[in-house]
Amino acid sequence: MSYRSFTVEAWIYPTTVSGDNTIFSQCACITCTNQCLTLILRGGRLYMSFGFNDLQGTTQLTASVWYHVAFVYNYATSQQIIYLDGVQDGVRTSTQPYQGQNGSIIIGAQSTSYYYFGYIDNLALTTRAKSASEISDDATLMFYYSFDLPNPFYGNLLSLFNNTAYWNYFTSYSNYLSISTTTGRVNQGIRPAITPSYFQMCCFYQMAMFNNKPYTFAIWIYPTSIAGGSIVHVSYYHSNSGSGTTCNGHDVLALTYSGQILAQLYQSSSYQSYIGRRLSINTWTHVAGTYSSSNGLILYVDGVQEGSVSATTYGNCGFPFFVTLGYSWNIGYGYSPGISFQGYLDEFYTYRRELSATEILALASV
Repeated sequence: MSYRSFTVEAWIYPTTVSGDNTIFSQCACITCTNQCLTLILRGGRLYMSFGFNDLQGTTQLTASVWYHVAFVYNYATSQQIIYLDGVQDGVRTSTQPYQGQNGSIIIGAQSTSYYYFGYIDNLALTTRAKSASEISDDATLMFYYSFDLPNPFYGNLLSLFNNTAYWNYFTSYSNYLSISTTTGRVNQGIRPAITPSYFQMCCFYQMAMFNNKPYTFAIWIYPTSIAGGSIVHVSYYHSNSGSGTTCNGHDVLALTYSGQILAQLYQSSSYQSYIGRRLSINTWTHVAGTYSSSNGLILYVDGVQEGSVSATTYGNCGFPFFVTLGYSWNIGYGYSPGISFQGYLDEFYTYRRELSATEILALASV
């Protein structure tokens, strides 16, 4: 790490934000300039020090909340940069590099003091300066499934959250052959072998079923029938919708009975929906739904905004939940018919932020 660029990232859950809580350290000489690297939470703010060569973030953190943090040093531009949840939180230019030649790397303390109180997950050291877009993805891309061989049912992302996929795992739907691989939009995709069948993921603590958080769901679909079908379904329970609670499960992307693409969300006691065009059969189409309290619910088809509907709040749940592709347990809410999707699925992304129109177009251009 001496005289070079680097990036240190982690998910942190501090149980206290007072004092100095060390996340990562490597200290060759504590009294020498630029020879003691400490990445800490100081008085509730992120703090990056090389030893008398420091940068402090601007945002006050709260105890008992998960955050994604990143500390970047760019040797080429002589910059220290701090990111919080994928957003730049501080920058300092004309900075001399870290110069420590030795010293043990310690996670959660500095030597035998300044201990960290709380949880740390997925800490990673990269010996280059990651870009702002890479940091944003690391902080907000919840999961990505390419469905490519040799491991089509494994996510292509390691994150804080449980990224385990269940395909027909539960007792009523325990046939592993119900989902199989096929030719996809990019390499391989998945298709249902029988009805009902589905591909299910669990459990996502920081997603949008609660606290009105922004989200993006994006996927390539190849419908072999357009007489309705669940594309992306979210629910509090693994095998039903959670009807009758504030955790109402529902399709966030679906086809109506007439084959029109639908994006919707649960708002208080009703559903906000936007119904777009009728899709073509046996054709790959990219569909995406995004939400933020400022822009509401937006539906995209093949990278172009189809339409939007105002929605300032989103169903309040407060629990981790399941994401299911292709099936909604024959329960339809809003304008979704609640029947199985017939066709192929590929390249599934979920973000815990609202992607821009440019970013959606990039996903639809592969």
